Amino acid sequence: MRRVVAALAACLGAASPSLAENPTSGFVRLHAIDLLERALTQEQQTKLQLVAYQTAIADVCLGFTLDDAKMAKAFETLAPADAAKMSDAQKDYHDKHILVIYGILVGGELAAMSDDPSEACAAAAKVKTDPDFAGEVVWQ
Repeated sequence: MRRVVAALAACLGAASPSLAENPTSGFVRLHAIDLLERALTQEQQTKLQLVAYQTAIADVCLGFTLDDAKMAKAFETLAPADAAKMSDAQKDYHDKHILVIYGILVGGELAAMSDDPSEACAAAAKVKTDPDFAGEVVWQ
């Protein structure tokens, strides 16, 4: 868990402090997490934020593309902890709910980068080569 949280901090702040302090992305991130309504654990929330961040980077920055297999594996980790107790309809609702929140998070990250993506792209290039972050990367 600490490694995942550290990776999120590196992505959203340490490498690029102005992005972490961006009021737009900060508001959107907090709003999206509120919408989760305890659907994910803290570690899963962090994972979802990391995937959303990387998706936004892949949309904006040259040299970043998403790896479909890594994305699928990342989303598999977002399954509900009590899935065995849930009906198929509840599981389907959970999956769709997570996708909506993912979209909100990606939108917030894109908004944060919209004025000057160069800072975000430079920070992402550092994160992409950081061996401590390798297990969280969904880029090719």
